[in-house]
Amino acid sequence: MPPFAVVHHTGRRSGRAYRAPVVAVASAAGFVIPLTYGRDVDWARNMLAAGGCELERAGRRVHLTNPRIVGFAEAAPHLPATVRPFFRALDLPGFVLTDTQA
Repeated sequence: MPPFAVVHHTGRRSGRAYRAPVVAVASAAGFVIPLTYGRDVDWARNMLAAGGCELERAGRRVHLTNPRIVGFAEAAPHLPATVRPFFRALDLPGFVLTDTQA
């Protein structure tokens, strides 16, 4: 159920397949994923090391590319105007911006 999603990623050291539940907000170019538990979460580090991952949302999987960790100021233009105040108030440590593979 959007905005809830599952990130399917591969361990950067183990090579094992993992899944992590996340909130993923669709943007024009890809997705914005808030880092609710900090910038050092394994799924984000694995995604950055691999240069992407798979995201499952509403029963569909998409390939995400070009992941990068940014602050709110850079993520805000990619978020719907209706949720920007919510994420600003949360004062999260960062967001993962991604593109979707065409």
